[in-house]
Amino acid sequence: MIRLGYFIHWTPSKKMLVKMTMKKLPKLGVRVINSSGRVVGKIVDVIGPVKSPYAVVKPVRRDIDLKTYEDLYIKPYFRRERK
Repeated sequence: MIRLGYFIHWTPSKKMLVKMTMKKLPKLGVRVINSSGRVVGKIVDVIGPVKSPYAVVKPVRRDIDLKTYEDLYIKPYFRRERK
């Protein structure tokens, strides 16, 4: 697991706003998981200034209960080789 950042708040469009602490930007569509290993969503956009970006995460379910400043992680992304 690679630490993405921490949860800030829900947007009016029911997406999660995450303050990123990673130096390298993750790819769009990468799954986001919480500290217990459950998938909570996937990254749909990266916004904000270059020095302190935010990730917009689309939740996979409506009943996700996250606390403010809860750490979120991403699963390592491995791409298969083309045949």
